[in-house]
Amino acid sequence: MAPSPRIISLSSGARALVVLTALLGGGAVVAAAAVPVVQDTVQPPARVAAASTSAAPGTTAADRSVLPLSSGGDEVSGAASTSMTDSSVARQQLRSATSAAPALKAAAAGASVTADAPRGTWKRKPPPTTTTTTTPPPAGACATAKVWATLAACGWPGPGNTGYPAGQTFVAKSAVVVQTDNTVIDGWKVTGGIVVSAKNVTIRNSWVTNDGGGASGSAVIFIEAGASATIEHTTMDGLNHTHACIFHVGTSFRAVANDCKGINDGIFMWSDTPGADGTGDNFTIQDNWLHAFTTNAANGHIDGIQTEGAKNGVIRHNTIDVAAGQDSAIALWNSRKSVDNVVIDHNLMQGGGFATYAEDYSPSESSPAGGYSVTRVSYTNNVFSTSRYGCVGQWGVWYTRGKPTDGWNRTGNYVLETGQKIDSANPSVSGQLCT
Repeated sequence: MAPSPRIISLSSGARALVVLTALLGGGAVVAAAAVPVVQDTVQPPARVAAASTSAAPGTTAADRSVLPLSSGGDEVSGAASTSMTDSSVARQQLRSATSAAPALKAAAAGASVTADAPRGTWKRKPPPTTTTTTTPPPAGACATAKVWATLAACGWPGPGNTGYPAGQTFVAKSAVVVQTDNTVIDGWKVTGGIVVSAKNVTIRNSWVTNDGGGASGSAVIFIEAGASATIEHTTMDGLNHTHACIFHVGTSFRAVANDCKGINDGIFMWSDTPGADGTGDNFTIQDNWLHAFTTNAANGHIDGIQTEGAKNGVIRHNTIDVAAGQDSAIALWNSRKSVDNVVIDHNLMQGGGFATYAEDYSPSESSPAGGYSVTRVSYTNNVFSTSRYGCVGQWGVWYTRGKPTDGWNRTGNYVLETGQKIDSANPSVSGQLCT
């Protein structure tokens, strides 16, 4: 059947509301400041202006705080945070919004101290190449549905090798906005999400939750236009009421070895301006575990990784488990702008309606010529499991009524349990082709 509508309405003003969703219920705003201790009321940064909207139910001024970070990329870790005292500030409004956004729960739990971690910044990498991995097929239990109970032991991302490390201690924060370039967040437990508004931000060894109110464009970690980040060994939980773990509108990001759950779409790349390059582009998604999706957010259509237009990306060695028979593990569409130069290599996937889409449907699925395009998308050495559905997805692996503008580019892809090679077509079950 034709795919269900997937386009979310996210104008500039509406996206500001989405960001507010991550702010109104709590208040840690990471901003440039040279003061080591905040004990009294602090004026909000110039870019975060006080709003005139009424307070959301269940929130007070005392729920909101400003925490300082020194400029130049100094790291705020447990040792530094033990001397900080949250201060009350007015409700924060990020960018221009037309109405109040849903309030979020704030947490002010006591913090345990973590040791200082080495300082460091992430430097943006050049556009990805088409280098792929060559991995022999698994053997024994790892070549059966039992792989899903022993992911890490079988060499796949899963419990034990994604998310925050075992034994990690945390510093508790709420509703964080990062506005200082080169900021490093290490060992934080953040309730209310993180908005990244700066360049070269690093988030690692952390636990971030957010209730996005079910809104399209809501996120556990939101990367704004012009911002960039690397997110690694972090657990992100959308509490079954948030659109995405990572919503990327920025210039670039890397997501490595994260545990992503409780969301409608795992990672979403979005072009802030239709047709514009440099927004929602330049991404590496590697060694992540994306699972436990919900239909209780956004449009309810589940995708492990999705875009409506993005360029220069690598999606490599992730485990993507979609229990529902809709939509997909990976979906590359082009309603906002063209998709180009995306490598999809050596991932373990199952579920969805079809397990993956790479479809030119601009300006329409029936007549895609003349709109945006989907080009240079390669699928190499991906492993598809029939643990949930005999056809991998409910109807198959490859969406059959659409394709990339320049055709499929598939090499070394196979079904885990049967070894069936599927580079040229969908798998067959009992002699019947999956369609």
